Amino acid sequence: MTKGPYNTKQRQAVRAFLDAHADRYLSVDDVFGTMRQEGSGIGRTTAYRTLESLVKEGTVAKVVAPGGGESRYRMIDPAHPDEGQLVCLDCGRVLPLDCDMLVSFGSHVLREHGFAISFSRTVLYGHCADCMDTAERQAAESALNEAASHHKGSCTCGQRGEEVSC
Repeated sequence: MTKGPYNTKQRQAVRAFLDAHADRYLSVDDVFGTMRQEGSGIGRTTAYRTLESLVKEGTVAKVVAPGGGESRYRMIDPAHPDEGQLVCLDCGRVLPLDCDMLVSFGSHVLREHGFAISFSRTVLYGHCADCMDTAERQAAESALNEAASHHKGSCTCGQRGEEVSC
């Protein structure tokens, strides 16, 4: 019989901290530093090991920052465990990626490319509405419209080099 991890005070404190900050991905130093500022005696190594243990259990999501930066952690919403995330590069805010379009996109990728997407680990980085000013929003919309006009309804499959309908 395999024992689960001990439910220590430190482990409970890290879980409670992540629950209280569920709208953001946090680094080990974010967790450790803020908990220490709030009076916790938790050590950095304990925080790291607890986060990694929670990842292995499937209760915490772990992502690597763009460009190979430090890993960041966030509680997985038990009501939506297979939901992807949108992460703001400016403020770090996390928004759910629960668009119905993802189902058809996932089906296309599986059917045409032979690749099954793990949506619970899917993270798209960009800028949230609060951080993006009007000019940036207009530039982003213009760029998307331009890209859409060049790629209407098809993609080039890297495996086969043929166009397939999306």
